[in-house]
Amino acid sequence: MKLTTATFVAVLCGAVTLPAMATQIAPPDPSALPSFNYHYNVSWGAIGVGTLDLSLKPQVDHAGCYHYATTTAPNALVAMFYGAPSQSSDFCIVDDHVRSQHFVSKLPGDDKQSYTLDFDWSRHQVVDENGNRRDIPDDAVDSLALQQAVRLWVLDHRAELNASTQSLIAKFTMVDNKHLTHYQFKFGGEQKIDTPAGHFDTLLMDRVDTPGKIGRFWLAPSRGYMPVKSETKIGGKPAVTMGLKK
Repeated sequence: MKLTTATFVAVLCGAVTLPAMATQIAPPDPSALPSFNYHYNVSWGAIGVGTLDLSLKPQVDHAGCYHYATTTAPNALVAMFYGAPSQSSDFCIVDDHVRSQHFVSKLPGDDKQSYTLDFDWSRHQVVDENGNRRDIPDDAVDSLALQQAVRLWVLDHRAELNASTQSLIAKFTMVDNKHLTHYQFKFGGEQKIDTPAGHFDTLLMDRVDTPGKIGRFWLAPSRGYMPVKSETKIGGKPAVTMGLKK
């Protein structure tokens, strides 16, 4: 099995970008996002590599702010070589937009994939664990909080997505330890799919910013526009698939 460390982190953590979820059908009040804890099966090509848990909880001392986290349970073979990566994001909702505050990526034994980011919005800069600063645009979010930003966009544009599948493009800027990446998603229509968690009517969102990179996310209105299935693929590499387990 030829699976690099970077690819494994992408498979089992936030590099596979998913819009986040709520637990009701109606669009929630962005100032009071509901807590959740959901579970996914994760595969790399035909190989099952483990499970991923995704959770959201409000910060006790900061109204409108949240702690968002992934924890992974890789299978025994994968864990032997790569450990169990995890990520967390502290973010706030400001003027109905996601504002990242603090992000942590951990992969035991791999310093390149283990890093922190602090967002200094007074200067529009991000600061890493070594104190290095970089300028960031107003819409920059970390790779995990990006999931909530995409989800809120879909909720805001739900009526327009019903009316047209052609013109709307969702645009986001993701910041990691090295780069700014500009994501674009387009509505791809309505589909019915089956997952281990059951049968769902979904909205398909396709990544369209980079030829050769596939990103498909099936969002279920009955799960608050949660992606109940996702598929990502780069070039000739095997596809990464996540399916809602429960």
